Amino acid sequence: MPKLKLLILDAGVVITLHELKLWDEVVEKCDVHLSQIVVEQEVQFSPSEDDQYGDDINLQPYVQDGRVQMFCVNPKEIHDFRSLFDANYFVDLDDGEAESLAYLFSQQEEFLISSGDAITYKVLGNTGRTEQGISLEEILQKIGLGKELSWAYTKEFREKYSNDGSQDMIQGRGMKQ
Repeated sequence: MPKLKLLILDAGVVITLHELKLWDEVVEKCDVHLSQIVVEQEVQFSPSEDDQYGDDINLQPYVQDGRVQMFCVNPKEIHDFRSLFDANYFVDLDDGEAESLAYLFSQQEEFLISSGDAITYKVLGNTGRTEQGISLEEILQKIGLGKELSWAYTKEFREKYSNDGSQDMIQGRGMKQ
């Protein structure tokens, strides 16, 4: 089976895959691209319910041996990308999402992006790029690893917030005019 190509994941998806112990299988079956901010700053999870502080997930070995591609967007480009949106959207975009979306929008290739945050899908819907969103549920189904997931990682969640973003675009909200 060919790898699911050009997949950009946010920190929440990476953490969830670690919690489910599916990270290595997804990396093996997908062409995974991660923002430098996600790789170096945002990825923490608690491996047990008693551990309230969380452990860092070390993604550097995956980047160093080429199993994961890391990209970096300069701060000015991230700022310029964020400035395209009104405060309604801007305030909800965390650094990793902003870097990932700025990268997605600057590429010639068609990347897919997966997130557990509504704002990612709203941005895609608001900019007419709903087809570039993919839920974690859809990823796992495509590579034969179907699991029951929380609402934020389902196709239904992705579709709802992509539609909300599309509706915002029609009503003149989201992107600055």
